[in-house]
Amino acid sequence: MIPRRNEPHRSQPLMNIARNAIDLQAFHDVSRNVDFQSAVVALLDEFRRGAIADRDRTHEAHAIATHLRSLTDAWDAVFPKFPDCSWKRRTIRWEYHRGRRDAYLKQLVISLVLDHAADRRLIVNPATVFGRHARELAKALPGFDVLGTDIDATWNRLYQIARFWRYHNVTNYRFARENIFAADVRRRPLATCFWGACGPVTDGIMDYAIAADSPFLICRSCCHDNIGGNTRIVHRPGLLNALFAWKNAFYLQTQEKQTGYYFCARYTENAYPRSRVARELMDTRTIIAVAQNSVDSDICRSLIDLDRCLYLREHGYDVLYREELFVAHKTS
Repeated sequence: MIPRRNEPHRSQPLMNIARNAIDLQAFHDVSRNVDFQSAVVALLDEFRRGAIADRDRTHEAHAIATHLRSLTDAWDAVFPKFPDCSWKRRTIRWEYHRGRRDAYLKQLVISLVLDHAADRRLIVNPATVFGRHARELAKALPGFDVLGTDIDATWNRLYQIARFWRYHNVTNYRFARENIFAADVRRRPLATCFWGACGPVTDGIMDYAIAADSPFLICRSCCHDNIGGNTRIVHRPGLLNALFAWKNAFYLQTQEKQTGYYFCARYTENAYPRSRVARELMDTRTIIAVAQNSVDSDICRSLIDLDRCLYLREHGYDVLYREELFVAHKTS
């Protein structure tokens, strides 16, 4: 059993998390003992038996709690208390409350870079879209430079106008128009961060962090159904499934126009699984089937993310993972 670190009281505001130092050596010690491969094997067995996407989510909740217990214990041993959410998983309300996890992740970024900045002072937020998270980091970290990048500058510009009063004195944030699939890897950021990046955009950013030699990669994945250029989902009852079906109809049009926003020839279905270990456990057809079921399944989303954890580990990072959140760090 991994001992738990001192945690803030349940009612303590998330903004106070940044005041708690995170022991980076403990992070490395704990993460190196996490068995991602066994977790993949167990969840893959659940998927192959068809034990996914139960309507009341009770089986999936039990499966995740059982098979990912060591990952959860590892996270809790290093980081402050994970934000609670009482809503049923894989519902609109649960998805809406991911904002609490985003706020929590932001505080982890702040704490880690403040305590372990070394000689680098650049934080890069690819797929920044509006730039809200990047601006908040810049405001909280005046001694650092924060760069937000995205393929389209429109949304960042509109947010700057709409929220001018809130960020007008933030001078350490800037925006660069950039396609993450062809990013400038000459930068050497201390941390690469993002808060939701659709399907292969997550993988593009991870590869950017690797190529740019970013010591920290701190992020939240999303839209697991879109890995490998996939735009099909298994249709099930429910509003969340209907909304994802609508989104994928839009993405299909985008994909056909080859605008480059969400898809890239480097991340076709043959690029998955990402890790060597996962490729020994499942083939491309299986992981694409996992993606097509991921809208309504925590098991499927976790399988895709655990493959990413293994991929990052193969590229020199120690990783902790919980509910679509990644914290990865490499020492050299």
